[in-house]
Amino acid sequence: MPVSAAVVFLCLLVTTSAVGADLKIAFIDSERIFQEYKGVQEAQSQFDQDILNWKAQATEMKNDIEKLRTEIDGQRLMLSQPKLEEKEGELQGKIRAYEEFVQRIWGPSGELELRNEQLTKPIIAKIRTVVDRIGLEEEFTMILDAADGNIVFGDKELDLTDRVLEELGKME
Repeated sequence: MPVSAAVVFLCLLVTTSAVGADLKIAFIDSERIFQEYKGVQEAQSQFDQDILNWKAQATEMKNDIEKLRTEIDGQRLMLSQPKLEEKEGELQGKIRAYEEFVQRIWGPSGELELRNEQLTKPIIAKIRTVVDRIGLEEEFTMILDAADGNIVFGDKELDLTDRVLEELGKME
């Protein structure tokens, strides 16, 4: 079932099951919250710094590989066969270490992905706590997220984004 059809179906279901009940619906824009919330900006800064550090490590490893490769090429005729094989083995070891490092950081379920989750999970939990508290205190039937594209129109008075940002600011 397409997403828009699912939303229409959900709205019809809620409407028909809540006959006689007053529906109180609002929405937030989680994309805007992520753009404006100071906690997200701080986490993004940490994440960017981690990426810079990993890139610096990768660059250093690549430079070591190129330095050793140049050294081997320059000394190839002067080295004995056992010494040449030793140096080439060392080069292969550095290449393997570099590839493993790249995979460990940027590969599937790598440190980059884990770090992103580690930094965003507490922020999402805070946002959820604030939205839940507003929803319960003001007895909303449902609060939707405009960022997922399912809200085509919404009265600005139903938009709780500024309130959520305000509450998040108080939590700091």
